[in-house]
Amino acid sequence: FFFFFFFFFLRITKMSKLATALLACFAAVHASVEPRTGISFPDKHKGGSLSRLGVRTKGPIKVYAVGEYDSGTFLLRMSYGVGAQKMASALADALKPRCKDAKQIEEFEACLLSGLPNGAPKGTELEFATGGSKLSVSVNQKPLGAVGSKALCSAFAAIYTDRNAVCTMNAAGEGAQPAACGLLSPARKGALVGAGVGYLAGKVLG
Repeated sequence: FFFFFFFFFLRITKMSKLATALLACFAAVHASVEPRTGISFPDKHKGGSLSRLGVRTKGPIKVYAVGEYDSGTFLLRMSYGVGAQKMASALADALKPRCKDAKQIEEFEACLLSGLPNGAPKGTELEFATGGSKLSVSVNQKPLGAVGSKALCSAFAAIYTDRNAVCTMNAAGEGAQPAACGLLSPARKGALVGAGVGYLAGKVLG
């Protein structure tokens, strides 16, 4: 009985790993890579399409890659670990010359800090939605809250879009590369994912 259970466990584990790899490959078909950091961004996100990519640097350090969506959402993905206060203060400082309401900036900074109990280590995702009448903040896909202010929304977007933007933003098709899944073309990747899903379904149902 033990050996039967062990064999069954190994089989399930292998299938799980295959499923994970196939899901990663499927996601890669629909993502673009920021070339300087190697960080990928989904081509579609919550109804928006990826329009521009950029990198925030401090001297030689690539702090984070940023993806701008035509829905007004900005995704920041950390390439370098930063402390919570430093990250929140940096964005608050970037808002100050663009927004005169100090109280709203303080509210935004406190909101962001609440979602960074361990700082912003490499791989952390920060999401800022500016498309409505409030600036919504999420960390690692967990909503933290929002500050109701169209002016603050515009000010945050301006951090990456005005003539004094903190980094150069390039069109998503400029220098960006499809996320890699081996060296397969998107069509071949799609065929592989379909075949893999069929295989897994057969194993589960067979």
